[in-house]
Amino acid sequence: MAKVKYVLNKSRQYSNGEYPIFLRIHHKSKRKLVSTKESVTKDFWNEKEGRIVPTSKYKEEKRKLELINSILQKRLSELRLNIINLENRNPYYTIQDVSDLFDAKRTSTSIFSYYKTLRNRLESSGKFGNAAVYLSTHNSLKTFMKGKDITFDELNYKNLIDYEAYLLENGRRINTVSHYMRNFRSAYNKAINEGLAQEELSPFKKYKVKNEKTVKRAIVKGSISELKNLDFSDKPDYNKAMDYFLFSFYCRGMSFVDLSYLKVNQIIGDRLNYTRHKTSQKFTIKITPAMLDIIRKYNTLDNVESYLFPIITDPEKNPYKQYRYQLSFINKNLKSIGKMLKLEIPLTTYISRHSWATIAKREGIATAIISEGLGHETERTTQIYLDSFENQVLDDANDLITYI
Repeated sequence: MAKVKYVLNKSRQYSNGEYPIFLRIHHKSKRKLVSTKESVTKDFWNEKEGRIVPTSKYKEEKRKLELINSILQKRLSELRLNIINLENRNPYYTIQDVSDLFDAKRTSTSIFSYYKTLRNRLESSGKFGNAAVYLSTHNSLKTFMKGKDITFDELNYKNLIDYEAYLLENGRRINTVSHYMRNFRSAYNKAINEGLAQEELSPFKKYKVKNEKTVKRAIVKGSISELKNLDFSDKPDYNKAMDYFLFSFYCRGMSFVDLSYLKVNQIIGDRLNYTRHKTSQKFTIKITPAMLDIIRKYNTLDNVESYLFPIITDPEKNPYKQYRYQLSFINKNLKSIGKMLKLEIPLTTYISRHSWATIAKREGIATAIISEGLGHETERTTQIYLDSFENQVLDDANDLITYI
């Protein structure tokens, strides 16, 4: 069986005093040296064991040596395993076959290029919202790093701490910082799963994502009643914003993106069926008279392929951009309405979801039913004993909550 070991090529010294590290392959009386593209000084090399000894007194240099050594040792372990598999498949393999196995090992990919790959994947699958989240984090990282790209394996704990400090110094709130760091961690973990980064080198093992308690995001049932009774007959933009908010509330706090993409053909009998963009969960909701009144204001229901509401209106333009524009416009009007009602919090489309859950809790609805109604499948405390509630249970709960 072929034998492999790292050696330091002492016959060739670089200008910085380092020597190149080679992989030495010994197979059937033949020897071959393969470049690892790494180098080190004699002081940090253990000739007998064929590895780097990271004994530097400087933290950054020591970290770099540990990183290189970890990568090299992992590649060597994988190569030895591949040699065993190769010998079982082909006992007549050559020294070049072993060399090819080593050269085929891919190094860590760069952070910026991977973010670009993630965004392209999401956009290709129509997940423009998620793509936008990755874009914002990518742009933030690029500004922080002044355009200098590094690989995931080069990323260290200090980078994360410095990035966090940079965000805070530039006026970002704790939860906004948390948003960026969770997205960054998510990208790193995806890279690990795809073999593009080393799990044992992840600085996120030491880094803890910080959060702060968010301000109240729900309004009481009385405020929903006040909103419903407002007369905006002379202000069509306010009237539309109110209608969309109430429709979302009637639909268990349906997100605005899901409301935007609703089509007439999703109404089957007296039910509205849709798939949530964020989680791909399927929902079915009984259409109440209040919901139908709002639908009839904006759609005759004659064209089954038409969008339920006039949010995405131009088939020639990007539907995601139309939804984002309308979201901004609707939220601007909702905030104005909220001030009229003297609410303690800014009124936005998202408040409908929190309000539905909060009012449900105050009405005595079981937490498990609220969780199912919102589609919180990952809530461990409810999912342990909850598989699924029948539509009637959710319909009754929704009727109780939205009857105003």
